[in-house]
Amino acid sequence: MNVRKAAVANQFYPGNPEDLSQQLEELFAPFKTEKKCRCIASITPHAGYIYSGSTAAEAFAKIDFEGFDSLLLMGPAHRVPLSGLAVPSSTMFATPMGNYPLATDLIKQLVATGFAIYDDNAHLNEHSLEVQIPFLQHLGVETPLIPVVVGWSSPRYVAKVIEFVASRSNTLVMVSSDLSHFHTYPEAKKIDQQTTDRILNMEADIQPEEACGCTAINGLLYWLKESGSSIQTVSQCNSGDTAGDKQRVVGYASYLVY
Repeated sequence: MNVRKAAVANQFYPGNPEDLSQQLEELFAPFKTEKKCRCIASITPHAGYIYSGSTAAEAFAKIDFEGFDSLLLMGPAHRVPLSGLAVPSSTMFATPMGNYPLATDLIKQLVATGFAIYDDNAHLNEHSLEVQIPFLQHLGVETPLIPVVVGWSSPRYVAKVIEFVASRSNTLVMVSSDLSHFHTYPEAKKIDQQTTDRILNMEADIQPEEACGCTAINGLLYWLKESGSSIQTVSQCNSGDTAGDKQRVVGYASYLVY
């Protein structure tokens, strides 16, 4: 068994399993009565839980995970330069709450067809995917995961990858992204609302300064354009609303696609 070890425990979320479970319980507590909805995709933030955890938890709480065969989780490369898409050679991703299974057969197919490459270095210290997994574990989700670190790629190419996976498995597409970075509170509010409006309109030209996961977001939006689907904002805030000062904030939002 080849396990990718947790890289950002004790940084983005607690490394102690009891403390992590307690924090997740508190994050999900306001949403316990949320009605579960059948959706085909989600976008959730990936900052430290004290900053964006509630925004992510509200979206996770609304998703009906039953019936999916795989979860395609796509997030940006923060740590290493990357062109194209990278998948891990591991069979499990570890968090303090235990090991989470990967959809190794589908991962092999992505590599065999040339849609992605094996690159464990791209995954080694990447937080954008890792921080999403404890939310799944807290909800008791065990659907195998396809973790993809997305480097420079065109929206059309990323959409082809999504379609490839979706055509072979009943798949929930999950994109990990924060919004704008390091503006003042009023500036960030304005920029992030403009970005949200464009996401809701499925405009597949979001820029890196507007959302760090823009490449995956644009690919998802390109894939959705002709689908007849609709996107709804679940929650939106920034670090000035949660645990940071208002002079240099990071924006967060979560969305669901129906």
